[in-house]
Amino acid sequence: MEKNTLIELRNVSKTYTLESGTDLKVLADVNLKVSADEVVALLGPSGSGKSTCLRLMSGLNDPSNGEVFSRGSPLQGTNLDVAMVFQSFALFPWETVYQNIALALKPLHLPAAETKARVKKAIDLVGLEGFEEAYPRELSGGMKQRVGIARALVMERPLIFLDEPFSALDVLTADTLRTEMVNIFLDKKTPTRSMVLVTHNIQEAVFMAKRILVMGINPGHIRKEILNDLSYPRDDQSPAFRRMVSQIHALITEALMPDAPSAVSPGQLLEQKAPKEPPIETLPNVQIVEMIGLLDAIADQGGFADIFELAHDTGKDFGRTLYLVKGLELLQLVDTPKQKVALTELGRAFLSGDINARKKMLHELFGDLRIVQITSNLIRKNENLRLPIEALTERVGEWLPNENPHHVVEALVSWGRFAEYFGYNDDTKEVYLDVGQEIT
Repeated sequence: MEKNTLIELRNVSKTYTLESGTDLKVLADVNLKVSADEVVALLGPSGSGKSTCLRLMSGLNDPSNGEVFSRGSPLQGTNLDVAMVFQSFALFPWETVYQNIALALKPLHLPAAETKARVKKAIDLVGLEGFEEAYPRELSGGMKQRVGIARALVMERPLIFLDEPFSALDVLTADTLRTEMVNIFLDKKTPTRSMVLVTHNIQEAVFMAKRILVMGINPGHIRKEILNDLSYPRDDQSPAFRRMVSQIHALITEALMPDAPSAVSPGQLLEQKAPKEPPIETLPNVQIVEMIGLLDAIADQGGFADIFELAHDTGKDFGRTLYLVKGLELLQLVDTPKQKVALTELGRAFLSGDINARKKMLHELFGDLRIVQITSNLIRKNENLRLPIEALTERVGEWLPNENPHHVVEALVSWGRFAEYFGYNDDTKEVYLDVGQEIT
């Protein structure tokens, strides 16, 4: 291990056992190092295991396979080199700003004078002077996150982990805090030697990180490492910045929505003596109504749009937009050539219809999905045409072992209800076939 390596994941995999008893593999064979004097971004869509990597490196979880090293030694228990900044602020509402920050030092049993000096320094670094006696209810979201950052800085750890720390903030506040975090790292006025940022925001990763690890899904893994040698401070309007953003956009888009299936070797073709069943689709856990809204937005642009610009124009983050487009593509309402999205003839016909015509189309298109067909067959095996939601979740876990079955079932039921294909009774926790009225 290199001398200046602070933390390393070596061939790490992580599997969780869900309540249903199904194993869900969230990480597979991850190798990553964080060295001194760098900002590393873990970038990827939901479900790529970004936060799981942070938890493993901080010692909050143990790997199922592989090893975690801290400064060259196997990590045992909590990593005392790490301080965390969370998305949710995680402040105690009954404590003042000063007290919330000081609480981070309580386990260290420091002399009162040293605690006071550390807290004052952290407050000065993040611009909280004058708010020492304020309570969280008196603060804006940006000011609350400054408290969270100060609480991490006051611990004087060499590593700061940032778990989507700016995603709950408005655009201007988030931009300001990103700049200030980079400045804190560059000024070297604290013991912080490196930062690890978890984000789904591509611009954020390019703005802050020296090294960007683009993660893939099913299960989570590192698809590509990108070195970012743009000099600080970074101009998000510069051609070089935009080129890097476009490069990463393309990489993530290609991962979620490839233009063509994987190549099959001649040997594999010979082995395929009989046609195989079509694959079982995984459904993105998004709402049909949100997908229809995006379809309208595509139509407003003439039926053909750039996915990145579409995300910007609709005010949605890029990852969310990709999942919405993926859902529309599964229903054959759009095509996705390269980094574009285009209405299909079915998509245009759908938009031209009234609510009843749309429902009828969705019923037919949803019913064409293999996961819907095998779910319907499963339900029909029961005389009352009902299936406990737990039983369906267990079967989905078997069909799609690298997916979170709860999320897939949520989408399956939600889409099915909208398409009048499936019904769901929350009292009995059962999914049933929609035959015009609920069966009792």
